[in-house]
Amino acid sequence: MEIRKLHVMRIIALLLLPLITFAQSHEQAKSLLNKVYESTLALETQHISFTNTMEVPSNGGMKERSSAGELYAVGEKVRVVTDAFTFLSDGTTAYLIYPEDEEIEVAASDEETSLSPADILKNYQSGYSYKMAGKSNEQGKSIQYIRLKPVSSEDIKEILIGVNMSTLLLDNYTQFGTNGSNNVFKVNSYITNTPLSESLFDIDSDEFKDYYRL
Repeated sequence: MEIRKLHVMRIIALLLLPLITFAQSHEQAKSLLNKVYESTLALETQHISFTNTMEVPSNGGMKERSSAGELYAVGEKVRVVTDAFTFLSDGTTAYLIYPEDEEIEVAASDEETSLSPADILKNYQSGYSYKMAGKSNEQGKSIQYIRLKPVSSEDIKEILIGVNMSTLLLDNYTQFGTNGSNNVFKVNSYITNTPLSESLFDIDSDEFKDYYRL
C-alpha cells in the first residue's frame, strides 16, 4: 500500500514538474525585465545609436528595410533622429518633425512610440507571459534573452528581448508579427550619464523657429 502511494506521488511530481519549472522561468524572466527597467530609469541621460530593421514577407522570402538612428533621453524627455523624421517628446506632448519639409505636427496617440528603452520595457510589464530564452555572446557582450508572449493580441505573435548582462540595459528586441513581419531594434552603442543640451528637447528652440506647424 505504501509502495503504491509512493508511486502515485512520484507520478504527480512528474506531472507538476513542468508547471513548476515554467512558473520559475516566468518569475525569473519578469524579475530580470523589471531590473533592466529600473536600471534604465536610474540613468541621468542616454545617448543610443541604433539600427531599426523591418522584415516583411515577400515572394516566398523576407524583404528588409533598415534605417540608422540616434536616441537622446533625459528622464521622460526623448528625441529620436532618423533619416526620414525626428520624434520629440518634452515629457508632456510628442511631436513628429520632418526636416526635409520643415514641418512639425503633434503625434497622434498611436504614434507616440519613441523607441526609448524605458518606454519599450514599460510596455511589456503586463499582459504577457515571460520565459528565459537562452544566452549568447555577441561582440564580447553576454546577452540574456527573454521571450514574451501576449496574453491576447491580434498583431503580435511574440517578442524577444536581449539584455546586456554586464550593464543590465537593453541590447536589442525583436517583435514578431502574426502576419509574418518582424520589427528589429538593435543597440549599436549606449552612452550613459553624459551632459545633453536641454535644447534637444525644446520644440520652441531656434532650430525649429522657421518650421511650419501643422
